[in-house]
Amino acid sequence: MSVGEVEYTPRSCYKLSMPKTIEQWLLFKYVDGEFTPLSKPFKTKLQAEKARRKCPEPQRKTIAVGVIRTKQ
Repeated sequence: MSVGEVEYTPRSCYKLSMPKTIEQWLLFKYVDGEFTPLSKPFKTKLQAEKARRKCPEPQRKTIAVGVIRTKQ
């Protein structure tokens, strides 16, 4: 390197400002074609499935587990 030259270091691609996607799981059902959430958001699908299993059998058949993806 001679006088007046600037050292170049390439930037890593993964350090660019990319929005992170956050997944949250919840229990829901459709009422008259409208999405109706039935629970608070859970961090994992397993937690949501556990909460669904606690519901009585007739009600459990109408409840589904869904995911919400948001950018942070």
